[in-house]
Amino acid sequence: YYKGMGLLAFLNQQMSVGETNPRAAELAKEITALEGTIRLDWTRRVYGDGVYSGYQTLRDFYKGKQWSFRKEGGGTMRTYNYCFTIVENMTAFLTNEPPQISSPPRNVTDPVERSLAEGRTKLLDAIHEDNALSLVFQRAVRTGSITGDAFIFGAIPTFKTSEDGTKSFDRIRYWNIEKPEHIQVLWKDENFSELDGFIKKYRISVESAKRLFKEELKDKKFVVQADFDAENPSATQTSEVPMMTIKELWMENEYLLMFNNDNKPVHYVKHDFGFVPLQYIPNIHLPGEPKGTSDIEHELDPQQEYNERASDLADIIKEIAKPAYWGKNLDNLTEVRSGQIVIYQVGDDGDIQAMPKSGQTFPLENYLNDRKNDIIALSGLNQVLYPGNQVLQAPGRALSGVMQGGNNKVSLRKEWWVRAFKELNKSILFHAEKHIPQAKLLIDGFYKTDVFVSSVLLRSVVDEISKFQAKVQSLTTTQHNVGISNPSEEQKLMKEELQDEILATEIAKQPGLLHQILAERIATMNQSTGGAVTGAG
Repeated sequence: YYKGMGLLAFLNQQMSVGETNPRAAELAKEITALEGTIRLDWTRRVYGDGVYSGYQTLRDFYKGKQWSFRKEGGGTMRTYNYCFTIVENMTAFLTNEPPQISSPPRNVTDPVERSLAEGRTKLLDAIHEDNALSLVFQRAVRTGSITGDAFIFGAIPTFKTSEDGTKSFDRIRYWNIEKPEHIQVLWKDENFSELDGFIKKYRISVESAKRLFKEELKDKKFVVQADFDAENPSATQTSEVPMMTIKELWMENEYLLMFNNDNKPVHYVKHDFGFVPLQYIPNIHLPGEPKGTSDIEHELDPQQEYNERASDLADIIKEIAKPAYWGKNLDNLTEVRSGQIVIYQVGDDGDIQAMPKSGQTFPLENYLNDRKNDIIALSGLNQVLYPGNQVLQAPGRALSGVMQGGNNKVSLRKEWWVRAFKELNKSILFHAEKHIPQAKLLIDGFYKTDVFVSSVLLRSVVDEISKFQAKVQSLTTTQHNVGISNPSEEQKLMKEELQDEILATEIAKQPGLLHQILAERIATMNQSTGGAVTGAG
């Protein structure tokens, strides 16, 4: 998001005060004082805290790196990756449809307000489409399912610089943070419910920094130089490309760009957002902790045990299946092979006998099945993740009962995502009102939005339709609750289709009644015009 505009997308000439600003030095000093706490928190999140596994272990298990040792002597080492399946199914359950987003009217009975709401909804749809909302949602949910934490950075406006140096508005952008450890959240209190700001930390090459931060470094006496990777010193020694650390401090009304591990202030901006441009969504809320829990956190031990014992069973079966012989006077032993068959020939005084096999695998097979059941039970999703014949042949109501555990888990985290998207929409509308021509006429300080995230089961959709058919709920409310982003616009299309005779017959619940109404209208028109109007006009 730096391309062609430098880091500060919202920068204007009046706000730029440079790294010599006293406030910039003060903020850099505060961050340096917190460095020890930040480093400790980073280590616990990435490598674990003795109770919960860190991001690195969770990502390794998701990718299939699940063995704690290497077998010697050519033993079987198989990986049956249930963790991958759990993450992908939980991601699919929540993101099978993109979130439906709409802006409600201030007054639902005012046609002008409904038209303004349609305009705001179309504006949001265009910005979300430009940012590929469905992909951002899917990637963030998967990241959260694996690591326990998901972050969406933004929204912020971006600018482009012309050849003569003037800046003009380009787009409103937001991104999924692929590695949550790159974000260090600064909380306002120990309840971890309100953000004071955050630090975005990452490493890039020195040459890339000079190019990407060209605007921020302009007219400043600052030497851009490489430094070591504080979190991974060995990588610094092996890298042939000079790398450096970048830190961005974002707060409600301030921004500070810092270079290197010693937090050298490079660029300071006092902006007018009034909010922190970051959405934090814990996968599963962990009470009293500033982080969430992964879907595979409690699967690691049974998953590892399953792989090791399954491979042990394979080795045992392999040994039992091998032919073993005993004999005497085998000096003249010869063998003839034909495919899998081996024929041994000995001399007249020789003797060779097959050794009877012993070995019972039943106890190990039972143990292995128990470990598999542990994995499924701890996931909280029952057999629906790994459907056998009974699940595949189950009727709809029985299958919905089996899926209820997964639906409950997804429903709990849906509210976190709805809240995050509402805050994201609020920031989008704020920037759109300020930077998009004529958008203020649509928005005028009204940033409220409605967000619908589809359910795992269709039961909620059926319930909403039943309410409408029972005449206890309006069509607009029903359409909104089942995920139609712009009900009033949809109703306009429905009315247009009803004006077409063929389409009207197809979509009408009672075609006979529809034709009767049309015939009555024609008759009324004929009477009012003295029979001048004929046909189906």
